[in-house]
Amino acid sequence: MLKRRFLISAAVLSAAILFSACGKQEPQEQPGLSENEIVLSNDNKEDPDDENDVLEKPDAASRITVKAVVVGDCTGIGFAPIMGWGEKDKNHEIYELSVKENAKAAAEELESGNADVAILPLDTAVRLYNEKKDIVMLATNTYNNMYITDLSGEINKKSMLSGKTVVYAEDGSLTASAARLMLEKCGAQAQPAESNEKIKTDIASGSVQLALMPEPYVTLAKFDNDDVQLGPDVTDMWNDVDENSKIISSVLVARKDFVENNEGSMIYILDDFKQSVNTVIYGITKTLDYSAQFNIMTDKSLAVSTMRNCGYEFTEGADMRIVAENFISVNADVFEGNLPDKDFYYIPSEG
Repeated sequence: MLKRRFLISAAVLSAAILFSACGKQEPQEQPGLSENEIVLSNDNKEDPDDENDVLEKPDAASRITVKAVVVGDCTGIGFAPIMGWGEKDKNHEIYELSVKENAKAAAEELESGNADVAILPLDTAVRLYNEKKDIVMLATNTYNNMYITDLSGEINKKSMLSGKTVVYAEDGSLTASAARLMLEKCGAQAQPAESNEKIKTDIASGSVQLALMPEPYVTLAKFDNDDVQLGPDVTDMWNDVDENSKIISSVLVARKDFVENNEGSMIYILDDFKQSVNTVIYGITKTLDYSAQFNIMTDKSLAVSTMRNCGYEFTEGADMRIVAENFISVNADVFEGNLPDKDFYYIPSEG
């Protein structure tokens, strides 16, 4: 059976937008959950949207096995529903998952051929591409996951950061570059630190008052110190730097040879991943179960807290390329001006 594309439902495409870091719905407590296990009032998505499935199902002979690798943190949770559905044979394709401690280990799995697809930080993906031109970006997984953390609880407007010292991790990443640009734009004194782990420890102990950190460090700091509060909206701060781009945290990538050898399956892989990300947004309780079951994040209290702040949003094709190109260009110094060519972005041919 030939695999073919149908028109994609606008309702499905818009679903992921509603839970971005700057526009998520207010959570409500649910009976039987601990204080840290708060889910959304519309937390009802468990399975792929079979009734409105926009794809003709592949026959058994044409299905492929996709080897995936993720980091065991909130970014890796984007793949959790796919793995849960696999046990019910509800995916278009078949998936095997490997969970690694950090992005470097996950990238090595992809480079070695032990994995076909991976969820990686955007800057890691770009660097892999720049080395051998053999990595393709398929879709976004999470957008902004950075937050101002404030011990005073008084800094609630970006204008209030002017003249203040704000600590951030200067590790050569896109996150670090974006943090520095935002802090400088609002008149803060950007103070570099060696790592987010160190900042988390320092703000939890009270030796640092203001910091700009990504998840899961924000949640971990709050677990250690109840006085840690969230400050001004980082997405709003970034808009002052560049209103034509968005902060992208993690993306789904694949080996180029895998894509070329399985072109007919890519639409199915992308649809599986799109539905997975949407389930992370609209089916938190079930996603938590899948995340623990497949050893992505086994601590449900930590997982649910970081999930709400990770800005999950699926974007593919030309829209993905535009937003990623803009964000990378603004932070071109990170890559010493060596920006990826257009073949880094997977845009399927029509027809």
